[in-house]
Amino acid sequence: MHPRAIAFAVGLAVLAGSFSAASADTPGAQGVVLTGMRSWSAPADTRVVFEFSHTVTAVAPDSGRSRQVVLSLPGELVSRAPSVPGILGVRDGVVDSVEVATTVEGAQLRLFFHDNSRFHVLSLAADENQPFRLVVDVTRPGGDVAEDRRLAGIAATKRKERVRLVAVDPGHGGEDNGARGPGRVLEKNVTLAVGRAVVDELNQMPGIRAALTRDGDYFIPLRERYHIAERMKADLFISIHANSSRRRGRGSGTEVYFLSLRGAADQADADFADLENAADLVGGVPSQAEDDLVNILYDVKRSSALQQSQLLAETLLDHVAADRRLESRGVKQAGFVVLKSVEFPSVLVETAFINNPAEARLLKNPEFQKQMGKQLAIGVRTYFQRAGIGLMTPEADPQEGSVH
Repeated sequence: MHPRAIAFAVGLAVLAGSFSAASADTPGAQGVVLTGMRSWSAPADTRVVFEFSHTVTAVAPDSGRSRQVVLSLPGELVSRAPSVPGILGVRDGVVDSVEVATTVEGAQLRLFFHDNSRFHVLSLAADENQPFRLVVDVTRPGGDVAEDRRLAGIAATKRKERVRLVAVDPGHGGEDNGARGPGRVLEKNVTLAVGRAVVDELNQMPGIRAALTRDGDYFIPLRERYHIAERMKADLFISIHANSSRRRGRGSGTEVYFLSLRGAADQADADFADLENAADLVGGVPSQAEDDLVNILYDVKRSSALQQSQLLAETLLDHVAADRRLESRGVKQAGFVVLKSVEFPSVLVETAFINNPAEARLLKNPEFQKQMGKQLAIGVRTYFQRAGIGLMTPEADPQEGSVH
């Protein structure tokens, strides 16, 4: 442990010794309870999240650059839930550790960084699905440059090998769990497993390559997801999700969405799009104006992308519906933020209903995940054929398979 961390821990132990352990760390005591503390490591940063039973006011810098940052919660009793450790070892090359000290006079949350790093502190209000949270985002030194290099490398490989590139986007991630199913099945885990299966299948097909927008358990804002695909020069964008009905245990089947510029025709689809678009709020991303959408509303490029998106949605659903275990709920339109790029056809696949016990068992089954990935991959290949888009193969004419 860092020497300053040791000194900090010793000092807090002496301070805490003057108070009853029961009053400091027992959730049954009056006051605020620290109910959760977790970290998520992404390619460009690390996020540390503290969850509380009630709203708290932290004394801390909003942002800065340092080897550590302290969030102080003065003036009220703060206790730790039994499941929350006093020390969280992260050690991911960005954050070394997080230490918590709680007393009847407040608390201190101290984060020790691996290097001198930029950080940003924000608070997120509680809602029906999430408690009040304090969030610290710590930038990985050189992380943005490394990510730019990685995406540029994917684009360069695409040009060199003259292949069609598919960006596969596993929905949710990190603190944004998405929908939950029985047996603690989380949408973010299902989407990543299915997304990896799609990529594995596509990378075995001549003339096609695929890459994930998210290859781990971390949060990505909705617009950043399609920006990642744009930077890797993708030809298609497929966002993977699992559906959920507000009626417990109800709902079944697969549906595929493409973007609607006028909103959803059905209120249920509109509500569902609002729910998916709220993922940014879970992650603390401020809402953005839709000026970009207004500016391109009548753009020929957008019109072409929507036509191709519809064809892609229909083709994918045809192949997924071949699995008789899932009924087809049809192709639909709604205003999903993640589908708003004009650079490529984009669809959002709702694989199955995670709140339906029978379909939740399918979604968490590795064999089903692999089969879903295979069906979607075959659907992608069929889409290229139906759209008259040539694929470079060893036998193909170089002009036919050219990639722009």
